[in-house]
Amino acid sequence: MTLLSSLRIDAPIKPMSRIRLIFYLVLATALLTLAALASLALWQYVLILIASAATLSYLALSRPILLHLSQPPLNKSMYQHWQLLMRSSRGDNLWQAELIAISSYSWVICFKFIVKEPYQRPLAVAIFRDQVGAEQWHKLSILANSVSAKTT
Repeated sequence: MTLLSSLRIDAPIKPMSRIRLIFYLVLATALLTLAALASLALWQYVLILIASAATLSYLALSRPILLHLSQPPLNKSMYQHWQLLMRSSRGDNLWQAELIAISSYSWVICFKFIVKEPYQRPLAVAIFRDQVGAEQWHKLSILANSVSAKTT
């Protein structure tokens, strides 16, 4: 088994992330603190609450969720033929995409794709450390570092 084949990424992704939830809670707490310090009228607080609830509902219901990430076959470019199993309002579907960029941080790896199938569109995906196993996180980190090394 070669090094390249042992680093092949075929990772199931957990839909929920505690790290993402903590990030959102910290952000919401900061915004609530700022709103409390702003001394707004009651109707302004209600308006902010309604707008926030509508925005969060829209994002939660419309944004597709990544369930599985598969790297292209080894005889293909590492940027083409990515397979993404996505959950959307239309059910679970397999999408084909091209990798544009990867950014790696200590708790999250951000992917930028151009989806080719089922329809062409840009897609940004954040995978938090607690959404994959330790081995898959290590492989994703190596991939992110190797892609960023080639682009710089």
